[in-house]
Amino acid sequence: MRRDQKEAEPDPAGRLRRFLHDLAAPLSAVALQLEAATRRAAKGEDPADALASARRELARAFDLFERGRAEILGEPSAARGSAPR
Repeated sequence: MRRDQKEAEPDPAGRLRRFLHDLAAPLSAVALQLEAATRRAAKGEDPADALASARRELARAFDLFERGRAEILGEPSAARGSAPR
């Protein structure tokens, strides 16, 4: 195996670490948006915008999860975004 191939294909632990790291951002955004929605609702304000943002980020997290899972398990067609929803 060439050195550049080895760097492009990290070890299983590295792939898992990257997979979890990629999921962290949208899941953190979901938590923040849900907190914002809760605060707005408690103030009597409309939480719809925060809930819509949380829904978009959650959809993004699910998409990243499916693509990452497919990549780790070696399912190349799903890793390219053709996984069924």
